[in-house]
Amino acid sequence: MADPAHSPETRIGQRVGDYTLERLIGRGGMSSVYFGRHWTTGRAAAVKIVHRDLPENIDADRRLEQEARAIARIDHPHVVKVFDLGWTQDGLPFLAMEYLEGLALSAISGHGTPVPVIRVVTIALQILEALGKAHELGIIHRDIKPENILLIRHEGQDDYVKMLDFGIAKMLGKQPHSLVHTHRGVVLGTPEYLPPEIAMDLPVSVATDLYALGVILFEALTGRLPFTGKGAGELAEKHCFTPPPRPRSFNAALSPELEQIVLRCLAKEPRARYDSAAALADALRPHAVPDALSHPTLVGAPTSMHTPPEGVPSPVSPELLEREIRDEISRRWVERTMPSALQRSLARLDHLSDRLLELETELAVVDDKVATEVRRPTGSESELARVRQEELVVERAHGAQAEQEKAIARELSVFDQKTAGLLSLMHVGRDPTTSILQGLLSPEHIEATGERVRERTTIEKLEAERRRLLAEHERTAQTLADLAGRRSRLELEQHVAAADHAADRLRLMARRGCLVAEIEQIRRTQTHAVYQFALDLAVAVGNQ
Repeated sequence: MADPAHSPETRIGQRVGDYTLERLIGRGGMSSVYFGRHWTTGRAAAVKIVHRDLPENIDADRRLEQEARAIARIDHPHVVKVFDLGWTQDGLPFLAMEYLEGLALSAISGHGTPVPVIRVVTIALQILEALGKAHELGIIHRDIKPENILLIRHEGQDDYVKMLDFGIAKMLGKQPHSLVHTHRGVVLGTPEYLPPEIAMDLPVSVATDLYALGVILFEALTGRLPFTGKGAGELAEKHCFTPPPRPRSFNAALSPELEQIVLRCLAKEPRARYDSAAALADALRPHAVPDALSHPTLVGAPTSMHTPPEGVPSPVSPELLEREIRDEISRRWVERTMPSALQRSLARLDHLSDRLLELETELAVVDDKVATEVRRPTGSESELARVRQEELVVERAHGAQAEQEKAIARELSVFDQKTAGLLSLMHVGRDPTTSILQGLLSPEHIEATGERVRERTTIEKLEAERRRLLAEHERTAQTLADLAGRRSRLELEQHVAAADHAADRLRLMARRGCLVAEIEQIRRTQTHAVYQFALDLAVAVGNQ
């Protein structure tokens, strides 16, 4: 049970740094936030003070300091400003930020009713501006959720975004101040908006924040979250493995293009999402334009695709026209049956939109494969390297054996010459009249005979060594032949693998061309179907 002496309310009226705390604004899991006023200038501030007795692995004081440093480095109009960082008199860290009056995005989103598309996209574009600056600095927020997105009125503009709470931000690469190291197995973030890589304790990236923003877009555009569960574990499992539902199944007025943007943000694989905040902003920006069809009467298909004469309205884009058609249908036939002709036309539009989404999703997958596919090394590559290395070693041994054999041959030649000299010495100066015994016992003969015996022993050893070397030479020659055969087989396998890779790449490129052609064809068909549906709807409305 919390100690009443240290409850947040007891701090009201206290002096914290240069600020006097006047009232409690809110309380979270790690800190409480107070409205404070500078004691000399009177400037209002939101003062965040860390709770006492938090678990050590949370590193709350360091997180607060890192939050201050991260916000100061980002220094963006859509990120809350930091005034001061310090310690209370009882030793708890505090952070003084600009005081903002407004509504959290959670106050208008996720209550069963979709938020208008233009409003959602306008808010998202501001969030992406701030995220783009943070990502450039290597700062990943990691806890993007509606409660951390404040909407204020600023210089006459409503829904001006201020992003809050960089307390668990991740600093990528070399940072001037990186104070917090995430403990392994500690899952940070909010379960409803949890990116799969955080749930699985994998490295985070720019795509991590874009996933959480995708959940926010889904919730705002449909009135509900993409995933619900009984607890954090079930939610994390769905974020990791369950495909997200289609937003248009909860809000039929959404365009297929906007639905595809949301689904791409919610891709399980980070590489399949947008590669930057700017890329996502570029995709969303066309949807921030107000509908051109603001009048109640629907416009039929233009009579000419050329520039119309003065006074004649320009043709309406198929996307805006389809959106207006769906809005008109939802207004006129919400409680009664739509005419069968219109039902068939609407079913055809839905079929074309579904098929277009499937093709564009497949095209994105193919493009990713084409961009990232690298010929994977086969097992034969490492074996071929071993064979080449072994072949080099055996060739060196074979050469050394040949040199040894030549050296032995040279020695045998020398010994043959010595033997011939000794034999001649044994017969030189012998008198026929001298007795045989005297000749055999002469010192010269005895010495020559001993030398010859020694020479013969050495020659026999050299001959034996020569025979051994010849046998070994034959074995290494056979080994070299075997290795050459293995090398040829492995090199052939490598050529086949390279050819297969080239064929796979050609197939991918061909499939991509087919997909692009089919997408263009469906878009043309879709455009014709939208204009025809507008005519059918105008006739049906006129007959009522």
